[in-house]
Amino acid sequence: MSAYDQFAGTDGQIAGFYEFCRMNRTSTSWAILILVAIMGTGVPACQSQETPPAPSSDRQVVDKAEVMPRFPGCEDLAGADDMAKYRCSIQMLMDYLGRDLTYPPEAKAKETSGEAVVQFIVKEDGQVEFVEIVRDPGDGLGEEAARLVRQMAEKNIRWRPGYKDGKPVAVRFNLPVAFQLPRDPDTGKIPED
Repeated sequence: MSAYDQFAGTDGQIAGFYEFCRMNRTSTSWAILILVAIMGTGVPACQSQETPPAPSSDRQVVDKAEVMPRFPGCEDLAGADDMAKYRCSIQMLMDYLGRDLTYPPEAKAKETSGEAVVQFIVKEDGQVEFVEIVRDPGDGLGEEAARLVRQMAEKNIRWRPGYKDGKPVAVRFNLPVAFQLPRDPDTGKIPED
């Protein structure tokens, strides 16, 4: 069972986001399926992963917040409620990943596919930090997923922070990214670029 399927069963609202994301998958020229589900480490999809301790600092890092952080680009939607903004942010994140992802040549040559999971923290100011690979299918797939998250910090992409008790908080996230090369339906082979 994929992290998406496990994640989808955790509660009705999240299941709705799962369905939205499943129906709106993004693909690159290689038809790489990027299955994005934003979740805290307390979600069943990631319970098999060990959660590293919070970075040493005086601030608190939470796994769940009353209002979870959102990828930027949707905060100014006229008349949109929080659910619509969150759905929009999921689509913006999928677009960002699909636009900038490069299938590693070694993984493509070996026809490696699978789901990488990258863990990171969205700080109180919306910046991304402490990026680490917690699941790696190999051949560079985990590192490519981590590169995309690290690139957010390099490009100064700021998320809308999470909130707890009305105040911004640092939130730990797991981001599953599923890599899959397309196959010709007749031959079963991976098409050339």
